[in-house]
Amino acid sequence: MILVLAACATGAALRMLSQAPADEPVAMTTSGIVRVRGGQSLVVLIEKNGSRRLAVPVTHAEAALIDDALRGGTGVGAAAVEALGGRVLRASIDDAVSLRRFRGHLSLGSGAGEVRVEASAGEAISLALQAGAAIVAARELLDEAGVSPDELRGEPAHQVRSENGPSEVLGI
Repeated sequence: MILVLAACATGAALRMLSQAPADEPVAMTTSGIVRVRGGQSLVVLIEKNGSRRLAVPVTHAEAALIDDALRGGTGVGAAAVEALGGRVLRASIDDAVSLRRFRGHLSLGSGAGEVRVEASAGEAISLALQAGAAIVAARELLDEAGVSPDELRGEPAHQVRSENGPSEVLGI
């Protein structure tokens, strides 16, 4: 009995230590692009080590670049960065400026240095996909605007409500 309790306590302690800090960004993968009522394009990001989804509003031009990159196309953006001696390291989706605009950053590397450039979320995602770089989302943004598959199952997205009411970010 004591061995079982010790094993449980050790497992719980290891799990607490292995959890990411609250300010650590969450690794995401790109699922695809959907269009919603009114013609708004959304890039759907899926949490790599979880099940939450984050719908990121993008312009039609950004959606076209992202769609091309998802199909294996290479745009001029990442090639231009490489031609200037740099490389795209990561795209981060930081917060929501409005219902139709998310703010992001693009991390670019050159030699041992790294530069963060502010960009729209769509621009950052597009360049990261073109370069094969990582995409991350701010944990706080994912906690507030992320949706689990269970929350969407069986209902149209515009009818989904959380316990706190409609999501401020997506208006669903």
